[in-house]
Amino acid sequence: MSDNRRTILFVHGADEWYGSDYVLYEIVRALEGTEFDAMVLVPDDVSSELAPETRLSGRLRARGVPVHSVPLTVLRRRYMTPTGFARLLRQAPASLRAAMDAIGDRNIVMVHSHTATVLTGSRVAGALRVPHLWHVSEIVERPRAVRKWLSRKVARSADRVVAVSNAVKDHLLDTQPGAATKLSVIYNCIDPARFSGASTPKSESSAAANSDAPVVVGMIGRVGTWKGQELLLQAARTVCGVIPNAHFVFAGGVLEGNFAALDRLRSVARSYGIADRVTIQEYCADTPSLLSTFDVFVQPSLRPDPLPTTILEAMASALPVVATRHGGAPEMVTEGVSGLLTTPGDADAMARAIVSLLHDPDARVRMGKAGSDRVRRDFSFDSFSSAYLRCYRELAAARQTPTR
Repeated sequence: MSDNRRTILFVHGADEWYGSDYVLYEIVRALEGTEFDAMVLVPDDVSSELAPETRLSGRLRARGVPVHSVPLTVLRRRYMTPTGFARLLRQAPASLRAAMDAIGDRNIVMVHSHTATVLTGSRVAGALRVPHLWHVSEIVERPRAVRKWLSRKVARSADRVVAVSNAVKDHLLDTQPGAATKLSVIYNCIDPARFSGASTPKSESSAAANSDAPVVVGMIGRVGTWKGQELLLQAARTVCGVIPNAHFVFAGGVLEGNFAALDRLRSVARSYGIADRVTIQEYCADTPSLLSTFDVFVQPSLRPDPLPTTILEAMASALPVVATRHGGAPEMVTEGVSGLLTTPGDADAMARAIVSLLHDPDARVRMGKAGSDRVRRDFSFDSFSSAYLRCYRELAAARQTPTR
């Protein structure tokens, strides 16, 4: 029998538990108790170190949300060549058929494509003749041809475009200024209650007052060239020469089992003579507990990071943040108030910022408190959920046929 409940179909490009997965989980949670149901499609080709029940799909199913793994068309790095891109586009018809089979006779009233790189959603919306919201959480700089194609695709095949930061919005408008009328910014949110155990910074504890106790500088992020792990190692070499009790923690998984990247980081740490002052670990599912061991959080990305969820988590944990001054970081971290911003790629500037905070426990406490207050004020679940529900209700009311 046909399901007459109004359902929003979410098409997502991953099935893990990183930033974008958590954000989608929160969006779906915002629908509970409203006039909308949720249905989620995730790709069937994602390998993960996470157990099935701790991935996005498992967490959503635990809330009673129907989730289907299908062969989605997702623009991954391996397709960023002319032949790879052509191969990806050839998969599109089969992906559409699989998605439509999974939907069955559900009453889909709109499609929400979650992240710019998942391409199947626009085709499903077109086939169903329902409104399409495209949630953009990437800043794709190169290849430039892909950037232009993807920006044009998003602008033309969505009835509403939501960017996760003004940095993402400006990046899209740079090549598609005509999209301004359908483009808005909705900041991601986190649940500060998850980080309540880290609400008292280590700097306030008696252990941190002991000059012999280690002070911990940490980052969380998948190991990759652009995330800046090696830049932070360069800064760590300088910091360790100045702060005898400084210790650095690098936490994060790797893409597609690229464990050689972890080995390389360990090798670089040894070559710098700081291997005993550096901990490099794989993915940690318990982010709040990990953050509670840090004194300073660093986000050293070499390319613009749209709106790093890890910065919000660090701020919610009352940690001062050192971040590179591009992407969404300046919209999250207020210079001199909740953290310090440095020039992208400048290891010396990053080292100076870290040293200044490690030398000043009072500043760490003050900045941590300011960051925690900011998260609760400006990145709350209530404002986030209200903004998305407003978008959905406007699109559902219009029920216009998209022009594609």
